[in-house]
Amino acid sequence: MSTPSEHLSEEPQEERGAPGSRDTGSDQPSAGPADRPSGTYQGDEAVPAHDEADSTG
Repeated sequence: MSTPSEHLSEEPQEERGAPGSRDTGSDQPSAGPADRPSGTYQGDEAVPAHDEADSTG
């Protein structure tokens, strides 16, 4: 069993498969449309920015 600090070498490309073998080769998404409307969500403006979070007190 390996330890978290032990460095493991990367396997060679020929063991991983051909370059791009995990994707379809297409530049277009293939999952179809998302089940949500495009644009911003009503209410996004209510989320404070990091620099505004500590200004209350």
